[in-house]
Amino acid sequence: MKVFIRAFLILSIFIYGCDTSGVDHRTVNMKYRAIDKTDTASLHISITDSQFKGQFEIKYHGAIKDSGEVSGYVKGDTLVGNFLFQHYGMEQKHRIPIALLNKNNKLIMGVGAMEIYLQRTYFKKNVPIDYKNVKFVFERIN
Repeated sequence: MKVFIRAFLILSIFIYGCDTSGVDHRTVNMKYRAIDKTDTASLHISITDSQFKGQFEIKYHGAIKDSGEVSGYVKGDTLVGNFLFQHYGMEQKHRIPIALLNKNNKLIMGVGAMEIYLQRTYFKKNVPIDYKNVKFVFERIN
């Protein structure tokens, strides 16, 4: 009888823990493009209330490209995460931090000082990210 009660309690906790009816799962899918002289960047992302993920591609001079995945967290009006990409013609993947400020229905890709710690690149903590002198300002496309 004790085994039955324990099994019932464990099953009840599991079922209750998997209940997602109270969680908001709204996902917004968006496509953006930014152009800077001869370079073009495309961003296709899915955003929830707290996270984002998607595909990001930068074409340099219309020929060479960096392409890969972006993912991270939504912090107020800013998307902060990582860009895991493969540079054109290279096998090795690289990971760099990314910060996108959502302002006036545009995403501004911030520029910040970076540091490497344990072979991973991060924005320096005490140096603010610059959203004024940037290369890419993304506009939403259909």
